[in-house]
Amino acid sequence: MPDITVPVPDERTAEFYQFFGRWLAGSLQQEPEIPGEGSPGVTDTLKGQHDNRRHWTGSDDDLEDAEHLWGKFNKRAKGLFNLLMEDPGRRYTGRQIAEAVGIPNGANGVAGVLAWPGRYGYQVERYLPTSFQDGEDGNDSCYWMEPEVAQLFSKAKAKLDD
Repeated sequence: MPDITVPVPDERTAEFYQFFGRWLAGSLQQEPEIPGEGSPGVTDTLKGQHDNRRHWTGSDDDLEDAEHLWGKFNKRAKGLFNLLMEDPGRRYTGRQIAEAVGIPNGANGVAGVLAWPGRYGYQVERYLPTSFQDGEDGNDSCYWMEPEVAQLFSKAKAKLDD
């Protein structure tokens, strides 16, 4: 595997990691943003491919997929998701998450930590269990977990980590 280095402007590093995470997940796509909402909507994918990923609900299938994903998360990813699960609906900036969980490189590190969970989710046709809102006009981007998704992943965690 080749080692590739590319220069990225400081102010666009977080955006680069988000793009790279989507590429790792096997899906370069643009998700339309609804002002004030972070959950992905209907997507238009490049090259006419269809995005079959599903949103999280509380079904038995969802729990099975949540257990599968939780079992693949590394320590940093579990720390990130634990933080969001402990206070569902609360919006955290990437910097706040990095400080709370000990992720190096601040918001950029958080975007990097989410790359593999995104890829694992794509393999089971699921979106990340987090919601995201891109920062506008220089404001920080925010991450959060909806209450029903937090409850679902808390069940998966309890089953696998106890």
